Amino acid sequence: EAKLADNFGPLKMIDGHAWAAASGTHAELGTLGDGRNSPHLTIMGAKGSPTPPWEWASVLASVAAYYLSIDPARPLQTLTLPGLLAPLVEDRFTYAERDLLLFDGISTFRVDSGGAVVVERAITTYKTNAFGAADASFLDVTTLKTLTLLRFDLRNLIALRFPRHKLANDGTVFSRGQAVVTPRVIRSEIVARFRQWEEQGLAEDVDQFKADLIVERDANDPNRVNALVPPNIVNQLRVFAGQIQFRL
Repeated sequence: EAKLADNFGPLKMIDGHAWAAASGTHAELGTLGDGRNSPHLTIMGAKGSPTPPWEWASVLASVAAYYLSIDPARPLQTLTLPGLLAPLVEDRFTYAERDLLLFDGISTFRVDSGGAVVVERAITTYKTNAFGAADASFLDVTTLKTLTLLRFDLRNLIALRFPRHKLANDGTVFSRGQAVVTPRVIRSEIVARFRQWEEQGLAEDVDQFKADLIVERDANDPNRVNALVPPNIVNQLRVFAGQIQFRL
């Protein structure tokens, strides 16, 4: 967990995720989840399955890696975990038990009508912030994976668009063809890229993004531009709550 967090930081920016599985009673799995608190770790509770936990972990990792690479914002729910044997009916957790495990940081699965194991909810073990307060910001795996893609894309945008540019203040007058960039120009590029993210189904609310986006020269380093980039990433449809009020 520490290594993954270090790699993910701003200096290395190496994405990674640990996928694990564990077999045990409801209490044992809950205790295991309570003891971990990382946005880079997912543990699937695999109680009662004849398939060993390490195979659960490898299958979950391969399925998740494949589909998250296609669209990191799309939920993993209902995806089949091929080759895994489902527990006997009497050994499966109830809905209430699975819900409690999610609050402990343990991911859950279901068994479909054909006996196949499918992902119900893939979450991380992150539950509290540095102050120990409850924090759901990195609960879902898709959150960090979406942010990873946006960070990579934004970094590439700036590196490719302004590889050898000079930096000047907004309002500076320079002749056409000069390789000079200003904070306002960079801001425009970021907003344009956000619209692409919106079209790709990765982010939403461009008005909020433009209002909160800050791009400015550093007060102490004239060669540096600081940017606060506040994307509102898309969410996932996980619950549909409807009430039928019939008429006769």
